[in-house]
Amino acid sequence: MIRVEDIVNILREQVRPALGCTEPVAVAVAVSRAYAEIGGQINSIYIEVTPNIYKNGMRVMIPGTCEKGLHMAAALGAVCGDWRLGLEVFRGVTDEFLKEAKRILTLNMIRIKSNFDVDSPFYICAEVKTDNGYCICIIEDCHTNISYIEKNNEQVFKKTQISPRKNLDVNLIRDATVKGLRQIIEQIPIDELEFLLEGANLNLEVAEWGLEVQKEENVGYKLQQMIHNGILADDVVNRARVVTASAAYARMSGVKIPVMSSAGSGNHGITATLPVLVVAEHLRCSNEVLIRTLALSHIVTILIKTYTGRLSPMCGCGVAAGVGASAGISWLLGGDDEKIAGAIKNMIGNLTGIVCDGAKKGCAWKLSTAAAESVLAAQLAISGTVIPDFDGIIGKSAEMTIKNLGKLCNNGMKGVDEQIIEIMSC
Repeated sequence: MIRVEDIVNILREQVRPALGCTEPVAVAVAVSRAYAEIGGQINSIYIEVTPNIYKNGMRVMIPGTCEKGLHMAAALGAVCGDWRLGLEVFRGVTDEFLKEAKRILTLNMIRIKSNFDVDSPFYICAEVKTDNGYCICIIEDCHTNISYIEKNNEQVFKKTQISPRKNLDVNLIRDATVKGLRQIIEQIPIDELEFLLEGANLNLEVAEWGLEVQKEENVGYKLQQMIHNGILADDVVNRARVVTASAAYARMSGVKIPVMSSAGSGNHGITATLPVLVVAEHLRCSNEVLIRTLALSHIVTILIKTYTGRLSPMCGCGVAAGVGASAGISWLLGGDDEKIAGAIKNMIGNLTGIVCDGAKKGCAWKLSTAAAESVLAAQLAISGTVIPDFDGIIGKSAEMTIKNLGKLCNNGMKGVDEQIIEIMSC
């Protein structure tokens, strides 16, 4: 039986600040931990990752730099990364550290391989060799879950239980109903959920930075100009589109401002929160109503990720975080459990099939779509317009639809990541 404290624990573990794209972050954490153990003058760094991590790290900017990619992430992890900061491992990046990281890269000390044969869907193995010997650090299952450390042929650390407690907590909700989760969220003391509003405002801060500082470069700013010029309507759908796109573009550009992530992804966090904020402002609802809505958005996002996987060939901002946002918005609009389920079906029936071709500035366009559609899907569900049961992958219930989505992501899209990496590597 799922308890109130279980949901609170899941939300606290899965909704946390992240500085930069979380796949390069995870690589930096692994390298940082290995180097912290061995120390000395670096001779070489060798890293193996699963294809989805490789794909997500190829083109995305590193915060506080004008650089991109896993090689730079690894170099910074060795030079200034603090693995104890978790998803904020890049917090200490300075110009001097960046200069040293570039020096390491010019010496071709770092090699990174995409390993298609690893059983784990999320796997990083970093080996750092120095004049003191070598150290291996392995991360599995999620971005900061260090499962094994070996130093000079001696095992330093090994998790007897590979999946961390937080992942076990996540799996507690795998067989839950959306209705059941919503009922539990209504019982949680509001002070235990207030951090969700702080996180949403953190994401809004990044969006505002994009609109006020990046301006012409930022796609969110361009969309805002279209509203001012009368090309797009000044409505809640397009306002959600603007702020979500702006935050995503700023983050993918390497802005050194953390965002509040969801299910291990900063872009998921942006998508799960900003459309909800926009609708809540439009409705002028109370903070308590908004906070509980954010909780539902996050928990539905996390639920879907237990089926699709932490990283997927499909765009999780569309089929996970966007779905979570739509479920929350439907509830915010006064919808009952049937309407919430309808919003989930509308989103999955609409956006399923959008591929994830790695983290990069172009993600802002996808997040823009997910944000706008999350509002429309909820409004349509409220009006009684829902994709019929058994249309395509739509099931009898929201839960069955989510399970069908998981089957498609895990079994129906094998080979997609390999092809995308091949295209991106040309």
